Amino acid sequence: MKKLMVILTVLILAASFTACADRNTIYERKSPVYLETPEPGNERDWEIIATEVPASPTPEVTEDPYELPFNFTGYAYCVINGTTGEVLLGENADTRNYIASITKVLTVMTALDWLSVSESVYVKKGWLDLLKTDSGIDSYGMREETKWNVGDLVAMALVKSFADAAIVLGKAAEERSGRNFLDLMNEKALFYGMNDSHFDNVVGLDIGNNFFENYSTAADAAKLMAEALKDETVMKVCCGDNVKLSTGSVLQNTSAFLTQKKTGASYTILGGKTGYTKAAGSTFAVAVRSNATGTVYVVSYLHGIGMTVLGNEIHSMLEYLISKETTRG
Repeated sequence: MKKLMVILTVLILAASFTACADRNTIYERKSPVYLETPEPGNERDWEIIATEVPASPTPEVTEDPYELPFNFTGYAYCVINGTTGEVLLGENADTRNYIASITKVLTVMTALDWLSVSESVYVKKGWLDLLKTDSGIDSYGMREETKWNVGDLVAMALVKSFADAAIVLGKAAEERSGRNFLDLMNEKALFYGMNDSHFDNVVGLDIGNNFFENYSTAADAAKLMAEALKDETVMKVCCGDNVKLSTGSVLQNTSAFLTQKKTGASYTILGGKTGYTKAAGSTFAVAVRSNATGTVYVVSYLHGIGMTVLGNEIHSMLEYLISKETTRG
């Protein structure tokens, strides 16, 4: 009997140890992979990798997202106070994801460290070679040895998400600085506190275009948009329904959330940036100001099933937060 009790005790301790080990296992997507043939209704599925590598500390969240009165059908989101950086809500906020064209916000902000919106740059031979290898990348259709106003390129990259505009901005800034532009982008990301992000192209391309190290997190994407709020040039472009170029052409913003504002919304939209690839799904980072208190909220939403659903869910998140602040007030 004593022997049996010893054996049972050992088994119980072993089970407890295993359970603790399982709770300490961190599931993070090092390189998220979209399943090429997902089951109907599971278009967001991708490979999840179990790893024992320590992840960054999860920001303190003041609410349990699973008990909140709004739907969330994406994979990750993060809501922060745009002034203080305090994390207010989130789910999978520190998990690495592809973020698609939200990348272009960092591209533009890095380029403007070296370029002025009033100057012009020439597109040199070889600058647009990436686009020649993949006709599916959305672009304006720029040609080599043509001249472009930097301000127009900024608008093209942020409002219409044209890849060639982002590429030319990066190449021109690289030439001006004498340094690798991707190094400049990654240094700037670290300066912003985006410690779980890395960028290997200026467009936001990912595994679908054989770029595997262009990733961020919902928390980092929110930090990026919060930093963009401080840049008048960027926000002037990001906040409008449309932007007029120096050529007279008008660009319509890609974001229905920005152009088709919710009637009776309790907030004013300050600016935002959309993104989409097959691997990233629909992504969005947006900043708004509460009409009641002036509080600035920044929301990042990753891997949504569509921009309409994404917009409705972000709207519900914001209305919930603003209703709470007005109730407290």
